[in-house]
Amino acid sequence: MKTKLWKYFIDEEKTEAWLNRLAAEGLNCVGADCLMHRYSFEQGEPGEYAYRIVILEKSMRHADTVRYLAFLWENGIEYVAHGFRHFILRKKVADGAFELYTDRESQIKINRTLMYSAIATAALLLFIGGMNIAIVAWHISIASSGLLVVINGAAGFVCLGLMIPLCQQWRRYAMRVKKLKADSAIYE
Repeated sequence: MKTKLWKYFIDEEKTEAWLNRLAAEGLNCVGADCLMHRYSFEQGEPGEYAYRIVILEKSMRHADTVRYLAFLWENGIEYVAHGFRHFILRKKVADGAFELYTDRESQIKINRTLMYSAIATAALLLFIGGMNIAIVAWHISIASSGLLVVINGAAGFVCLGLMIPLCQQWRRYAMRVKKLKADSAIYE
């Protein structure tokens, strides 16, 4: 029997922990929608699979990504779903530890790209939210009211509210890049 759960995550580490917690209870992820908000699960054996989320530099259709996923398949790792460049992978726990290694330079590059994406999206939300609030202020200044003013005000505050988790995620990526650079300096 398939079960669908809606769960919104910005942080892939929290998503991975959630998927592994459900897998330990016997709910195995078998798919997700393209925006990674709706997950499909099938009942299985508790602890049958371990899940990892890997962020790849190239899109799903790129030849390097296709070769990488084929390599993973040959090593017992299954592709479950993806959204943007976040790929959900799983491996049977009975087949051994599920570790994915990526060199530090690639991790720094990927996290830097995600960091810039988060801040660009936050800037866009700031612009849209600010414009909506400016429209509300303009309507108030000319003593106009109505449903449009309420909608613009709500949209403005929603946009500004969505900026908070994006800025937090930007900070996480920035800290991750800083830590990876520090680790690189230690090992060089």
